[in-house]
Amino acid sequence: MKRFLLATGLCAGIAAPCFAEPATTTAPATMRGAPSAHSHIVQTIPPNAQIDLEHCADGWCYASWRNLFGYIPAFTVAQAGPPLMSPSPPPVVVTAPPIVVAPAFGWGGPYVGGGWGYSWRNW
Repeated sequence: MKRFLLATGLCAGIAAPCFAEPATTTAPATMRGAPSAHSHIVQTIPPNAQIDLEHCADGWCYASWRNLFGYIPAFTVAQAGPPLMSPSPPPVVVTAPPIVVAPAFGWGGPYVGGGWGYSWRNW
């Protein structure tokens, strides 16, 4: 039974980091041993550091950085997730200019004859 528990613990210890999500710190963060501001300090993490995030709850995130595990304040973490892309600009809509057909009336000029009608010449 001891071997089974030892093997299970070893497998869980090896596989656990595989479930971590990449994240980045947005500010300097103090990693602590427990989710409390009064817990002992494990290490200090600089801003923009790439960390592995296990889970977050109650304002604390369990994470690892440089092979040390501990809790950091949730407000100092930005989850990476899929690559962030800038919002795409709105599509450009090109429309043709309006075609205005107006009745023409005149004697002579560009029109042959007189009276009402539509001009098909542009002189």
